[in-house]
Amino acid sequence: MNRLTRWFNLKVATWMMVFRQPTVAKEYWNKVLAETPDDANVLAMLAHQEAEDGETASARARYEKIVVARPTDVGSWFNYGFLLQKMGDHAAAIKAFEKTTALDAKLDRAWFGKGLSHVALQQFEPAIDAFKKTNKLQPMSPHGFYELAKAQFAVDDRDACEKTMRKVKEFDPKVTAQLEDETGIRVGVERWWVQKK
Repeated sequence: MNRLTRWFNLKVATWMMVFRQPTVAKEYWNKVLAETPDDANVLAMLAHQEAEDGETASARARYEKIVVARPTDVGSWFNYGFLLQKMGDHAAAIKAFEKTTALDAKLDRAWFGKGLSHVALQQFEPAIDAFKKTNKLQPMSPHGFYELAKAQFAVDDRDACEKTMRKVKEFDPKVTAQLEDETGIRVGVERWWVQKK
């Protein structure tokens, strides 16, 4: 395939996505891949669309090619981990998220995803560590605090859970109310057995 044909196929695929015609876009991306099967950019676009279309096995195979072709591409590792998590392969997802955070320790979404997969495997201690890292990077996002409190409650660390709930109450009282319903811990009530100083 010459450069002009490749350029044309990529442009048509792009415009088909703009006009919400992913099936046609996939045809043109596949034309490019027929000539250059390891083109990581095209593989990534196809993998993303296949994941959106529920073609998870095909998307997984493409992401596996991408991370081999681009072993230091943070976005590809994260997307691969997210897909694995969506597929329910949490052990593999954790490995992909670990690779992501090794490449970019400040990517809070990767820590969060890792924590969710640990929770799915009932590995609460590493989940707690992952959610703490998420919250350090995103101190005003209630999702990390919500999941942290639930994990702390799961290991029966009620004091830590309550502390987390008090923290999130400072900026999102609705999340705290949800946690109160789920855990039975009331953060707005002083406990009578705690001595006042």
